[in-house]
Amino acid sequence: MNVKEYINSGIVESYVLGLATDAERQEFEQLCATYPEIAGARDAFERSLETQAMQDAVAPPAYLKEKIAQVIAPSVAGNGLENESSQAPVRRMNVWKLLAAACFVGLLGVGYWAYTTNEKNKELETSRAATEKQLQQSTAQLESLQQQADMMTKPGVKMVSLKGTAMAPQAQTTIFWDTTGTKDVYLMVNNLPQPASDKQYQLWALLNGKPIDLGMLEVKEKRLLVKMKNVQNAQAFAITLEEKGGSPTPKGQMYVLGNL
Repeated sequence: MNVKEYINSGIVESYVLGLATDAERQEFEQLCATYPEIAGARDAFERSLETQAMQDAVAPPAYLKEKIAQVIAPSVAGNGLENESSQAPVRRMNVWKLLAAACFVGLLGVGYWAYTTNEKNKELETSRAATEKQLQQSTAQLESLQQQADMMTKPGVKMVSLKGTAMAPQAQTTIFWDTTGTKDVYLMVNNLPQPASDKQYQLWALLNGKPIDLGMLEVKEKRLLVKMKNVQNAQAFAITLEEKGGSPTPKGQMYVLGNL
């Protein structure tokens, strides 16, 4: 057996630190009894660890040693333990195994803490992003409603109620027309039947009996007011149901009509 190679293999450190397997430990102890060089390497490594630990240790106050001696001296002398203790074999405790185990447990605790903290941070970040997105959407909706409310109450804006025709007596829409400024036209859909998939509503302004196209309408739009094309002059407004995409002139049935 090459003792030097065996010592340099790291088995000495593994054994002292309690990292060796049972088989390695048993083999090491047998070899220590056979080869003094191996036992010497073990003792040297343990002493180096102890020296390092002592260098880093905090020295207790000097008076503490005296107090401890005063407390235990009578009981030791009275029970004859002094002689027994001097004759009893000293067994070296492998504290490094305990330290290694304590470090391992500590690492497990730190790892678990880091994992749970990371998961909580992910949940908080996801919740924060969702809340921020919802807040942005709510803020945009509130600003849009405020703008629409300002437009409806703006001086010069006329409101025209369009009532249902015989095609849809329950239908109703409302027009807000800026007659003094931009001439913008906004449509509020109070009630319109859902059209077929190949059909679409079209808004018209009527002037001297002639229709003026003001754009197409999607009933499924969730906005309170839908901005249509502006118009300079109008005597009435009407909505017809046309083919998808609209028509240059009204060809479908009229659903609502309102005069100024």
